[in-house]
Amino acid sequence: IRAFVEGDFEGDNDTFRLRHAFGQYAWLLAGKTSSTLMDVDSAPEEVDFEGINGQVLARQPQLRLTPRFGRNLSFKIGIENPETEVLNGTGVRGNADLVMSMDRLPLEGFGAWRLGSWNSRVGIIFRDLQAQYLSGGPGESERGIPADSETGWGITTSGRKSLTWWGQEDFVVWQLTYGEGIGRYINDLGTIGGGDAAFDPNGKLHALPVFAGYFSYQHRWPKDFWFLDKLPGQLRSNLTLSWVDVDTFDFQDDKDYRQTLRAALNLIYQPVPKITLGTELLWGERKNKDGTKGTATQLQISARYDF
Repeated sequence: IRAFVEGDFEGDNDTFRLRHAFGQYAWLLAGKTSSTLMDVDSAPEEVDFEGINGQVLARQPQLRLTPRFGRNLSFKIGIENPETEVLNGTGVRGNADLVMSMDRLPLEGFGAWRLGSWNSRVGIIFRDLQAQYLSGGPGESERGIPADSETGWGITTSGRKSLTWWGQEDFVVWQLTYGEGIGRYINDLGTIGGGDAAFDPNGKLHALPVFAGYFSYQHRWPKDFWFLDKLPGQLRSNLTLSWVDVDTFDFQDDKDYRQTLRAALNLIYQPVPKITLGTELLWGERKNKDGTKGTATQLQISARYDF
């Protein structure tokens, strides 16, 4: 039996924001926490607090069962809070989102040599998208028109694999996600809003197809590299490439979100276990439905103390 509560001050105007609040008994979990579709074990190490554009990232109320099979298989099934985010409409609460995932955990001891040091996950989601059409300007709902519905679905695969061709402690993490009507679960689309579906001029709801993902490689610099033998602690770098691609419909507005690309390279220094210092160079590009695009470059630094 356990209970867990976590928050930060990233709410509006630096107010408190609840991130996790759940209780768990054996295989049963109830409360607010990371979605069953999200793979926290395959998240790259970054300085940027906003996170990767193409990552599955959502924390919400849910009821989840987590039985384990054998030595290295874990199955999760959850019913989660339903919300529909629509570009030109108002979302209506439908039936709960159904999410399932299967995790392959790394083996230890006998038999580990056959499978290697890696873990992976496959997750699927089914959604009941419902929304009210807006025929006029923003906030002007057409009275008398019932909410339309559409089925959303998605599949994601992710994992982590150790690599030794450049360093003995290096590894790569990845995630690939495809679906229709799952924009709310993708970090970039969930932040902007309206990424689940769109209405055509006749008031018919259409789920938006999206393909998103990332690849990230971490290298731990050896002590015999350059001057590192004179520094205490440990130095590592992460190179992350990520994207979000929305297959927009012809009837959508020309300025609607079509695609983003993102690249990040960082240097993380940990002089002692409780202190982590980092610097990161970010590059990003956004492209709209009509082909117009813009780019941005950013340099970030961070300092963290764990207690």
